[in-house]
Amino acid sequence: KRQPLSKGPRYKRYTPLTANRTMILEEAFSLKVPIRLPQMKPPRPGSDATKYCKYHHNIGHHTEDSWALKDKIEELIRLCT
Repeated sequence: KRQPLSKGPRYKRYTPLTANRTMILEEAFSLKVPIRLPQMKPPRPGSDATKYCKYHHNIGHHTEDSWALKDKIEELIRLCT
């Protein structure tokens, strides 16, 4: 069963990062880390076209502002520690 989409953090505490989330995502792609990307959806009406998320491959928010990516990075950290 899929978890409902959230508009906020999934964890109470997050591991401090030594790089920004965009760099971590790009490094994960280059290392072929098996990250399941969200299903691509059309942009919502009124989405800010000046903001792009490399995780969602969509406009509306910056990669750094993606709660889904923040949660995915934390999930990977917890799996590896």
